[in-house]
Amino acid sequence: MLFELQKALVLNQRVELTVWDPDNDSVEHSFQGFVMKACGSQFQLTLPPVAQAAAILPLLQPGLVTGAVVEAYPSPYIFYPIIHSSPQSPESGFWLKIPENPQIELLQNRRHVRIPMIIPFNLEYAVSGRSMAMQARTEDVSGGGMRFTSIRQFPQGQDLLISLSINPSAPTLRLKARVVFSVENRLKKQPDDLYSTACQFVDLTDAEEMLLVRECFKRELSGFKR
Repeated sequence: MLFELQKALVLNQRVELTVWDPDNDSVEHSFQGFVMKACGSQFQLTLPPVAQAAAILPLLQPGLVTGAVVEAYPSPYIFYPIIHSSPQSPESGFWLKIPENPQIELLQNRRHVRIPMIIPFNLEYAVSGRSMAMQARTEDVSGGGMRFTSIRQFPQGQDLLISLSINPSAPTLRLKARVVFSVENRLKKQPDDLYSTACQFVDLTDAEEMLLVRECFKRELSGFKR
């Protein structure tokens, strides 16, 4: 797959890059750059937009592991390039290097990889034809479904409407879902974590699925990057 990835890193190819603050793992920045030049396992990327430059440029230090998504047909690639050289000037961009024995995957193959994350969200459902709403918390999320905790147990097959803000900078997702199972939660971390429910998303758009998969990928990378 390395050869196919290298072929995709052509001039003006768009790359979504995520970097983390080495001193604070909870601080992350993502931006879209474009390939300026590629040579073997190294490629040169444009600098982040001016609006993000002040926060991101100090982090672009040699040796930092980043996360990258390359827009390629038929499915984007995800991989973990290492910053090879710091930016010297806006015109020169900066260089990244694909490490030896790289971990490269097709983004479409990750739709069912569940990543632990706790995010409060609003949940809507119907009981005897009457609309109900409540707050719940995710336990893990993937591009195809999620597991959450709540004060209520749901029957298998129950339809749900989930309002989830998985990325503060992106619009809140309104996701249709269907319950797969709902059981007593024996690992209660909060008083209202009485039940653990797994659900499958239904009628996802491609854009919604890609947003979910990308965010899961970036969160997983936060434990891989160093």
